[in-house]
Amino acid sequence: MNQEHDLQKRMLIFFVVVAVLMIGYSIFSSYFFGEPKQESQNVQVKQETTTPQKTVSDEGQKTTPQETQKSQPAVNYSSTGSFNLLMDSRRLNSDNFQNIVTVDTEFGQVKFSKVGGRVISIYVDKYKTDIISDFARKNRIFPTEIITTNPEITALVNFSLYQFRKEGNKLIFTLEKNGVKVVKEFILDGSVFSFRLSTQGLEKYGIAIINGVSLSEVESAFGHSGAVIKTDKQLIKIDKDIEREQVIRGNILWAGEENKYFMQMLATKEGFTATHVVPVAQEITVVFSETVPSVEGFFFGGPKLYSLLESLTEKYKKEWNKDLALQDTVDFGIFGILGKPLFIVLHFFYNYTHNWGVAIILLTVLIRIIFFPLNHKSLKAMKKMADLAPEIKKLQKKYKDDPQKLQQEMMKLYAEHGANPMSGCLPIIVQIPVFIALYNVLMVTVELKNAPFILWITDLSSKDPYYILPILMGLSMVAQQWITPSSDKNQRMIMYIMSAIFTFMFMNFPSGLVLYWLTNNILGLIQSYFINRTMGRYNKKS
Repeated sequence: MNQEHDLQKRMLIFFVVVAVLMIGYSIFSSYFFGEPKQESQNVQVKQETTTPQKTVSDEGQKTTPQETQKSQPAVNYSSTGSFNLLMDSRRLNSDNFQNIVTVDTEFGQVKFSKVGGRVISIYVDKYKTDIISDFARKNRIFPTEIITTNPEITALVNFSLYQFRKEGNKLIFTLEKNGVKVVKEFILDGSVFSFRLSTQGLEKYGIAIINGVSLSEVESAFGHSGAVIKTDKQLIKIDKDIEREQVIRGNILWAGEENKYFMQMLATKEGFTATHVVPVAQEITVVFSETVPSVEGFFFGGPKLYSLLESLTEKYKKEWNKDLALQDTVDFGIFGILGKPLFIVLHFFYNYTHNWGVAIILLTVLIRIIFFPLNHKSLKAMKKMADLAPEIKKLQKKYKDDPQKLQQEMMKLYAEHGANPMSGCLPIIVQIPVFIALYNVLMVTVELKNAPFILWITDLSSKDPYYILPILMGLSMVAQQWITPSSDKNQRMIMYIMSAIFTFMFMNFPSGLVLYWLTNNILGLIQSYFINRTMGRYNKKS
């Protein structure tokens, strides 16, 4: 469907082919040529992170809302023209941004315009990003606007100059004009603005509030970018490349726009009866929700910090008795059941080390400890396979004209000595989900955006600019081949070639992921060394 899908499909095919070839070759050679397995070559499979798609047709136009909870009943989509966003000269000429109110927040600055009482800028200092896109500013369309079923009233309430006053941390914008009264109150409450809207004279019109406008695209194709709507049953994500308006009806808790790192959203205590996702330009959508004339809720525009979204969810669960599930907008992919715990543990280590790179190293150590019994048993079995190599060669020579008898004798030999020709496969298989889950954590969590490690590594979510970590990782894979028990020169050469291929592939992977694999390889080297030493491999050479 898009660049992300194509890239991930190509990567998935490559790693699946590599995994099948490596594991298949190891199994085949072990049974028929007595070649021991290479535990150290853990093949990584990169898999698509997007959730299953549901395709909805509307007069031949295909759209792809993405639902994160497949078990829930479908939401009906339809088209309507009742509301008009007035994307014309009236809007373009509505505001010269001269009447501005600026508020400092824990993330940066938020700016309101007295024209329409609208949020026109949400600048986040740490990420040097404005959550309000250039498109929104150029076209003068912003979150918290009021849209009605009467175009003249819509122009009146959004393009008129409001009276402004400040009471403590409360910002109050008031409009009284032509028999219409609108009062917007924004109250800074930590990372969000409590939002209250009261109106008079709009009772006979349909009323909606803009929840969000498409955010600027981030530098990576990964992660969802588009509308996001939370009902009482499911979280719905709609891509921004739709060509027709989509309307979601039901008990809607909140709605907004997101990219993989940031989000705009508006929630009300009463909820919404319908949410509209309207394409207004190429890959640009506006989300607005139908509501009653007076509402109470909150507006959030900022980074999708998992702990922050989780705390907001808990706060409003107590106050409103509703589960907003804001943290579910952080999509950990197909292995989310692993991704979430990995990130929580990673965050725990970060709280003590204040360095995400060190936290990744500690997480790798923990994962290695968890898999220690499996890896230890596998390495010992491989050592036994290497020790049996001379006996296997004798059997091959003795039964070279009788493959069936050779197979029987080899299996008997394995059973007598407790050797397992498939000993290297299981560690490969069990680490694939962990690898994919950690890859998704690094790619979609804003906490790791611009997160430095040491010296030249200034962003663990981006590739190593000097390719030092991938080269070190490749060398560690070569070292693993040297230290891992093996008696077949051809297989060892294949693994050396694979080390070079993986080094090349990892050059464009997030440096945090390469750091994880490098640390894992080093720990594997240490473990292999001690196993070889305790089983007398080095004594035999001396």
